[in-house]
Amino acid sequence: MLPAGGSYAADSDFAPLREQLEKIGAEVSWDEEDRTVMYKLKNGIAGIVTIDEVKYRLAGKEGKLSTPVKLSDQKTYVPNTLMQSILAENAKYQDPKDAIPSVAVKAQGETEAVDSGDDAADDPAIWVDSMDPAKSKLIATNKAGGILVYDLDGKQLQSYKVGKMNNIDLRYDFPLGGKKADIVAATNRTTNTIDVFSVSGDTGELTNIVDKPIKSSMGEVYGFSLYHSLKSGKFYALVLGKKGEFEQYELSDNGSGKVTGKLVREFRLATQSEGMVADDEYGHIYIAEEDAAIWKYNAEPDGGNEAIAQVDIADGRRLQDDIEGLTLYYGKDGSGYMIASSQGSNSYAVYKREGNNPYISNFTIADGDNIDGTSETDGIDVLSFGLGAKYPNGIFVSQDDANYENGKKLNQNFKIVGWEQIAKAIQPNLDMQNSVDPRKLVQRSAK
Repeated sequence: MLPAGGSYAADSDFAPLREQLEKIGAEVSWDEEDRTVMYKLKNGIAGIVTIDEVKYRLAGKEGKLSTPVKLSDQKTYVPNTLMQSILAENAKYQDPKDAIPSVAVKAQGETEAVDSGDDAADDPAIWVDSMDPAKSKLIATNKAGGILVYDLDGKQLQSYKVGKMNNIDLRYDFPLGGKKADIVAATNRTTNTIDVFSVSGDTGELTNIVDKPIKSSMGEVYGFSLYHSLKSGKFYALVLGKKGEFEQYELSDNGSGKVTGKLVREFRLATQSEGMVADDEYGHIYIAEEDAAIWKYNAEPDGGNEAIAQVDIADGRRLQDDIEGLTLYYGKDGSGYMIASSQGSNSYAVYKREGNNPYISNFTIADGDNIDGTSETDGIDVLSFGLGAKYPNGIFVSQDDANYENGKKLNQNFKIVGWEQIAKAIQPNLDMQNSVDPRKLVQRSAK
């Protein structure tokens, strides 16, 4: 502790953060409201400190200082121990081959803006029309109050004011009332429930098919995915909470054409988690712990409560917190990609879907002539199936935090990118599939 009348500038135990960071070429920014300093080293590693706090983040990990960060004479001072840790991280990844590859693509379409301001649009799902793929629909959440349905030209067809809907997902051929139904489900933060609807393809109309409310025991439902086990044939709803809670519900027909949910597994991650996607073919769940990492779990209810592997960490290079949406591109013969929204870097990280998910590249969605790019993305979805002449190789759909038209900021919306734009931009080129029918997936978990 400094003596009365002392100055941090004269104390050998402290270092002026911005001055030292700028010496090594780091980018530094200051958030007045939160009183935080955020920085990104030249090698991509990111960190954050908060005035009068001992907790800090560096390279995707949280640490604790013996002495709080201080503000003196309009300068931020950190203990030298932290400065030495920063310099050690700065010494890593100096070889040019360690640089993170990133390419820019442009959107070919976008949806109409949601009717709510501020942070509203959140998570999209792509429903495939088996009779006419060009008439497929985008079904998305408005967390300020509902579910929206769009056609592939981005025109809003339906709006359902059913609550503060957060994340959404869909599956095909759910056994219901002696028939097969396509279902879409989402977390409802107003009622703390999992809401399930059937999809009418012609109009994009949704019908609530829940028997008794599937109410979560966690404090607030948040992240969401559906999982269709090709091993057992059963369907599951997977839910994440703001405190890292995970719950898995088996969905089934109650015998009267309504859906019931039975809790079959629960565990907890260390911190807030939202992004989640299930691989029906391999029987895996990927979960994004927002400030930390992407984890892989067994998707079966008896698959245990510990992660199988850590796919990647939010150290600022390939992923920068928050890690948000996750989605899967189903390729031929079990190949494909897992894509993550790196909200802190306004980019998307691409990994192989099979094996231990090796990293491939990042990409961004930049401004085009008529459609703006994306920033601070929440939810994403991707499809490896041709959707007619406009999108013959499938699409990637992304929420956009700041939606502009002719320089004017509008409410948020969703951007649509033809998959070939991404596949051809990344080197070596990614695969392009247009015939992997999401209704005809193959069990690969035992292969």
